[in-house]
Amino acid sequence: MDDAALVGLARAGDERAFAELVRRHRPMLVALCRRQLGDRGLAEDAAQEAVLQAMLGLERLERPERFGAWLAGIGLNVCRRW
Repeated sequence: MDDAALVGLARAGDERAFAELVRRHRPMLVALCRRQLGDRGLAEDAAQEAVLQAMLGLERLERPERFGAWLAGIGLNVCRRW
């Protein structure tokens, strides 16, 4: 199932669909945060915050097929704030 379909299911309340999106994109997110912050532990924490923000803001995602890029942008913003 592609990301857009999973986003649709997650928006409808399917927690497993959101978990699958996170499983797919978390390695990229943690690597991005680690490059920005230079610390593995902080990167894990920043990635977790980004995932939480994505979960809470999923309705604002305009292009569901670009979930990974959207999540990366959230992660970058978290790192910049930190």
